[in-house]
Amino acid sequence: MVLQQVSKTIVLETDVAHLVLFHPDDLIHAEHWPIAWYAETFIYPAESAAQRLIAWSTGFDGVFKLRLTTGEITAQEQAFSGPSWVFAYRVRHGRVLVDNSDALPGVEQMTDPSERPDLWFELADGDYAVTVTAVEWEAEPGAREEGHETLPNYVVAFSPLDGRLIDPARRPPDLIGSRSAVANDQPFVSRPYPPDPIDFGRLYPAFVAGDIAPVGRSFDSCGEAPIMAAVPPGGDDFAIFDIPFVIASDLVPGAAAVIATCHGVRGRPQEQKLYSLKAEHAVEIAAVEGFCRDGAFMCAQTQDSHAHLPQSMRENALVAVRIAPLATAKDGPACVDLRVFKAEILADLRGGGVLGARLGGLAGYEALRLSASDAPAFFADWLLDHLPLAGRDRLRTSLLPVNNRFAALERTYSALCGGK
Repeated sequence: MVLQQVSKTIVLETDVAHLVLFHPDDLIHAEHWPIAWYAETFIYPAESAAQRLIAWSTGFDGVFKLRLTTGEITAQEQAFSGPSWVFAYRVRHGRVLVDNSDALPGVEQMTDPSERPDLWFELADGDYAVTVTAVEWEAEPGAREEGHETLPNYVVAFSPLDGRLIDPARRPPDLIGSRSAVANDQPFVSRPYPPDPIDFGRLYPAFVAGDIAPVGRSFDSCGEAPIMAAVPPGGDDFAIFDIPFVIASDLVPGAAAVIATCHGVRGRPQEQKLYSLKAEHAVEIAAVEGFCRDGAFMCAQTQDSHAHLPQSMRENALVAVRIAPLATAKDGPACVDLRVFKAEILADLRGGGVLGARLGGLAGYEALRLSASDAPAFFADWLLDHLPLAGRDRLRTSLLPVNNRFAALERTYSALCGGK
């Protein structure tokens, strides 16, 4: 391929510290994918390997000047260049869009790319090696003088791929505009703070939730209980986030439950609030001992005392419970071939099976997410999240020993498929 020498300068602002290059028609399959999908380590390598997406991290928000060219980086740009990365990309529609992710197909798409003609770069169809080079433009003498034509933040140079094999980055690489910076695509590792230790000696405010989730997962509750009854009078707007709740499908001794904390409250004034909660520990309810109102615990003589409270008081009170460690159950034999089971689930997602149909436009996204990990625990958690389980059954299944858990999940999937 012989390229006509062209160059275009584009100025673009980003508030997500990333820039992307793509054509919307190549990413229609992502129209139902969640926000920031382009940066996921299970998505980006696949889309990059398919030569339909280029993305990199600028390191910070701001306004960036890019020079797109089918020629070479200039000597002056090279003199102040920092890290660079080579991407493989296939032009299929005679042009590409440079964007701050607002125009990417997805549920959070914010702009129509057809409304930004200034962000398009005309280019002949074909396979390209695209070298993105960060430039420390501020280091050029006179860069900040009035009237000086500054160097770009990035040079994006297109050259024929000519059969070269270019491995995709593991995530959008960091390309910071500094000559001392180093390109980096090392995946980020999240290390959440460990939950507070369990205090088995105290009373807890408790309530029933229909969509209760296993440990480590979040779930919502709206209108199921007067959750604010656990807040003392005069507590500020953030007091609810410091209170541990015991949440179960049944508030009876011996029932499995989770200790959960609130991490979000949504809702307009005069409407029922929606509380977002995260399950941090699995426990067992040891006893029901009265109720909690205005942050104070009031014990009673009988376990069903809360049910006998006047209706006006029950509407403004939570049950008070004591908890105990969960009993350890004995596991059964391994009777599920996880490789076969996982392959069956992936085929379902990719071929429009029962789970694929339930997930709709998210099926491809979830197939990539599931195939990116070989950990049995991840597979089990994925199934718990996506099989149609009631909250009660989801919690109970999550607490089974590993072999029994997979056996239960396979039975659930088989029933979903019509008992095949």
